[in-house]
Amino acid sequence: MIFIGVFGLKNTEEKLRDVDFECTGCLSEKVELYALRRVFEFFFIPIITLKKKHVIACRTCKSIYKLKENKMEEILLKGKVRYEDVEEIVKEY
Repeated sequence: MIFIGVFGLKNTEEKLRDVDFECTGCLSEKVELYALRRVFEFFFIPIITLKKKHVIACRTCKSIYKLKENKMEEILLKGKVRYEDVEEIVKEY
């Protein structure tokens, strides 16, 4: 977190749920969905979300995949991620 006086920027991470996805790194299906946000705070109170993205992370090999934002509603409802829903591979082991 970076603070300048009484305001600052903070990165937050929130686990949303477990999802079905076959990891390309280790072929495990133990994958978690996270929401990553960059938030502007004033006196430790979140005011504005500056940036938001969703990623899935493999619990076994720690590979990380960034998801397409326009597919998030469907992913949250079904709990299933397809390869077409992945925008980019951030880390793969």
